Amino acid sequence: MAVPIRLLEERSYDPPRSVLVEHDGRWWAGIQRAWRLCDDGRGWRADVEYVAEYEWGRGKHLPTVPPERLRLR
Repeated sequence: MAVPIRLLEERSYDPPRSVLVEHDGRWWAGIQRAWRLCDDGRGWRADVEYVAEYEWGRGKHLPTVPPERLRLR
């Protein structure tokens, strides 16, 4: 059985801000909607959206990433 993860705090951007997100060693343009802190011990994570190019086409990603995988544009 999975242990539920609780959101402890959220700091939103309205409107979302432009960022660069690291994915597989490359930096992709994207947006950040918020910083989130959950009770799972991973610390603050950025709620981001970006599109990466692959040999088969474009792929949209909607992850949360640690601060070291995020840069301001």
